[in-house]
Amino acid sequence: MKIQEQGQEAEFEIPWENILTSLEDGVIVVDRLGKVSFVNQAAEMLTQMPASQALRRPCSLLFRKSGWLIDMVKKSQSPQHSGTRGEGDLATPWGRQVPVSLTVSPLQDRYGRFLGSILLLHDLTRRREMEEDLKRADRLAMLGTLAAGLAHEIKNPLGGIKGAAQLLRREAGGNPSIAQYTDIMIREADRVNLLMEQLLDLSRPAKLNLASLNIHELLDDVLLLEKQTVQERQVALKKNYDPSLPPIRADRGQLTQVFLNLIKNALQAMNGRGRLTITTRIETGFHIREPGRKRANFIWVDMEDDGPGIREEDLPHIFSPFFTTKSNGTGLGLAICYRIIKEHGGLIRVESSEGKGATFSVSVPVAEQT
Repeated sequence: MKIQEQGQEAEFEIPWENILTSLEDGVIVVDRLGKVSFVNQAAEMLTQMPASQALRRPCSLLFRKSGWLIDMVKKSQSPQHSGTRGEGDLATPWGRQVPVSLTVSPLQDRYGRFLGSILLLHDLTRRREMEEDLKRADRLAMLGTLAAGLAHEIKNPLGGIKGAAQLLRREAGGNPSIAQYTDIMIREADRVNLLMEQLLDLSRPAKLNLASLNIHELLDDVLLLEKQTVQERQVALKKNYDPSLPPIRADRGQLTQVFLNLIKNALQAMNGRGRLTITTRIETGFHIREPGRKRANFIWVDMEDDGPGIREEDLPHIFSPFFTTKSNGTGLGLAICYRIIKEHGGLIRVESSEGKGATFSVSVPVAEQT
């Protein structure tokens, strides 16, 4: 490619390697023998494989754990030299599965002679996450409608049961056995009532009192509430705050509930001792634009613990209502956190490997600059 600078007659060429290296999508070139001859930076990041390890090595060996990709490359090398497109999970050398879309095109010279294949890889992680968010939001909406009806039907007779138990305790006088039984009835009625209130929290939209907030001040306030617990459990707390972050636009009370819940969960998971690392950062490569509003940037808060981690089969259900790994949990805490962050226009994610701790990441929109 030749480009002529304004006011200059001389032309200079931009090497094609520079062009491909600048692309955000991954590009891999495979020669006619099936060996990798070029890998751009985006492909290195996507495959978690340095170009120095990939060049001149057989594609079938490098991607042996992604059979679907090898089949597509072979199709482009067949006598028909036809291009093909598909989607699948790309297995990295470290065991990570990355959802990608793949376009494989035959590479030919000006005379139509086959030179190899070009692989164009596009990361679908964001799209899959947004699709999963939509499905989860639909499930929560359906559950919320059901919960609202159930809560109304249950709370009324529950109030009658509690009232009757209180009258029975009063009439029992000094009978300790009856007093003990009625105390259990009243306590359990209160517990069911609290569960109904939590269900209603899922069904009714929160009335957000949005204001411009300093995310670090909010986090420090939450940590102050848990200071005693952190000290008692001998947990080392590390804060990686980015001091340059702009204010966020959020409801202080609602976000306090989210971060308090996440910190409590992390402390319980570490079971007495460990390290809790809280990191704040700004997202520069991902934006959401809503009708009538400017493009929104996001601030992320990562809460990383070194507890036992979460089993792989449990990860897809971690934000589902009534799903819990605790013996005394209701399974509504993280579902409510998800609903609050969703109403703020943000995202909540979890990454974990069993035995290697867990990281919960929460994003909230940056306050619009006036």
